[in-house]
Amino acid sequence: MPSSIYLFLYGRDSLNSDLFLAINHAHHPLLDPVMKALIQVGSPKMFLLYLAILGIVFLSNRKKMPFSYLIVFALGTGVALLLESGLKGVFQVPRPAAALGLDHVRVLGKVLLRDALPSGHATFAAALATTLGWGRKWHWKVPLWIFVFAVCWSRVYVGAHYPLDVIVGALVGVFAGMSVWSTWEKIGR
Repeated sequence: MPSSIYLFLYGRDSLNSDLFLAINHAHHPLLDPVMKALIQVGSPKMFLLYLAILGIVFLSNRKKMPFSYLIVFALGTGVALLLESGLKGVFQVPRPAAALGLDHVRVLGKVLLRDALPSGHATFAAALATTLGWGRKWHWKVPLWIFVFAVCWSRVYVGAHYPLDVIVGALVGVFAGMSVWSTWEKIGR
């Protein structure tokens, strides 16, 4: 990323940095364990567990969880995480702890220093919400998007990502989920 664009988006005086510091420093001891839990449940490492749960729901109620949702969830997540990995390599944005310094960032959990843009957790959560909420009513979509928002917020709260990182990550997840669903529907016709 060119240094002038980096400074505009990530410099110490940028809106992105100001929002990061506001969210990261607005902590409460009761929220800390909640945010740590959100990191775990919103992690791409949870993919196989979620796929297994969806498979169990499919086997018990095919009307509630059609097989197409399992396939599209798996494909959409795969596409989203491939895009996320490629974009991290292209942008190579340092994490807040590296850019702002550990004396300015409150880190909960592991200190990460590189590959901030886009957030993998946000990408995964948004791909999950997009693929499982596709064509469904609001009572499906609202909890899924609350989950996405909570995961994105947690990544800033714990000091792992800037707000722009989670926004871009969520957009990557939405794009991947929508692309896979659109392709699936075209093939189905």
